[in-house]
Amino acid sequence: MNERYNCDVIRDLLPGYIDNILSDTGSELVKNHIGECEECHKIYTEMEEGIGKDDLSAYDTIAVDVLKKIRRRMNRLKITIGILVCILFIFLLFAALKIYVIGTPLGTGYMTISDTAYNEETGQLTVNGKINLYSFHVSKVVWEEDKNDPNIVNVIVYYAETIPFAKNKTDFSVVIPNIKGKKVYLACPEYDRMEIYDWRTHHYEEVEILRKEIYSKIPELNEKTDALNCMQGITTVEGIEGISFYVDFIYGKDASYWWFNDMLTTDGEFVPADFEIWISLKEPYKILIYDYQIGEYIDDFSIISNRRPTEMIHNSDR
Repeated sequence: MNERYNCDVIRDLLPGYIDNILSDTGSELVKNHIGECEECHKIYTEMEEGIGKDDLSAYDTIAVDVLKKIRRRMNRLKITIGILVCILFIFLLFAALKIYVIGTPLGTGYMTISDTAYNEETGQLTVNGKINLYSFHVSKVVWEEDKNDPNIVNVIVYYAETIPFAKNKTDFSVVIPNIKGKKVYLACPEYDRMEIYDWRTHHYEEVEILRKEIYSKIPELNEKTDALNCMQGITTVEGIEGISFYVDFIYGKDASYWWFNDMLTTDGEFVPADFEIWISLKEPYKILIYDYQIGEYIDDFSIISNRRPTEMIHNSDR
């Protein structure tokens, strides 16, 4: 084997020598050769430095990439866990608030109204009551106008569980402003309500005075055949407060009518008029007719005779 060939063989063995995977004989052969051959020793030195640097660089790059991936995954995991913990905390907080603080509307059957007081000067109504549930307390009391009728107010009582060892607050009180002419219900949304105040009922004598005043001032009305039903609410006309009455014409042989639970009852037939009668609350009483056909208040009482059903006219002729 010539020297050139020997150098080529040694150089082929150098990677194995550097990685220490040659046999003892091979390692000894390479070691002896590079100790004698300057050119092969130079190649060995360059190769050893290059392989170490490349291996270290590659290792560092791989390690950094792996660490970055692990870090990104850990960050995503931390964020996910943080979000889940926040959602769980919010859910538990809301549940606790719902159970112990906010509460839910209470059915009317579990409440008792002890007193209602109307202030004639301010028009305010004070409602006092209590709930009849053990280990529950009143969390809040609200009032709101009925969605379908602005002359009706609903009082809603919310109840919640009482925190252990805390004192139950079972009494409640609410002040409702501007209740003049309106009706108030103790209500539980969606399924039940109970009337607790009606301005007309508590001012029955005043309403009756106004009703008789209308009959006495309008000769076209007949108290026996023309029923006046007081409407809810106070209506201001020309700067004057007043209430309005529906008119129902009663007809039929010997027909009569009466009121039961605020409902018109008759043993004859009746036709609702297409107008209503308004009267001021205070003297001197002013009376106007609101005509549905033209949408205006008028003081022409002849509309009553002109709009009277023909059945009533025929009956009177007989």
